Amino acid sequence: MKLSYMLSVVFFSSVAFAEDKDPAAAMAELGNQLAMENPEGGGSIRAKKEPDTAVQQRKNDKKNIQARVVSVKKGAFPQVGLVLKVSKPAEDGPNKDKVKKDDQIIVVPTYKIAGKHVDLADEPSVMNAGAFYLAEGDSVIVRLDTLEGKMWKAGYIERR
Repeated sequence: MKLSYMLSVVFFSSVAFAEDKDPAAAMAELGNQLAMENPEGGGSIRAKKEPDTAVQQRKNDKKNIQARVVSVKKGAFPQVGLVLKVSKPAEDGPNKDKVKKDDQIIVVPTYKIAGKHVDLADEPSVMNAGAFYLAEGDSVIVRLDTLEGKMWKAGYIERR
């Protein structure tokens, strides 16, 4: 038997046996109690998360490039090298004319180092560590910092 059916039988039987009240008044009181306990009236209550404006600003920054991951080369966590195909070059910033649409570039994320390890208390380093989990075909947003030989250092890289 369904739980809701069993509960309604219990409720109705308790109302039917209430000798001191009018059955219609008892039913109305029961309905009012349920309405007070469930203010949504049967609707669902969902958690709402306000958009993070800092993330939106970072993703919409005109100094970023948009690219697709062509290949991934992993070392020990979080070391990773990526080959990216640029789908949208930067519209602003010092590197806007250095990378064009459809260019393939090699990118490595930058990390703050504490001793011999990546400082995982540093928020930008943690964000860049996520690049370790990128896969071929992923769409990313990248802020290119410096070109060292044929390899770009990325200030940040994140999935789009």
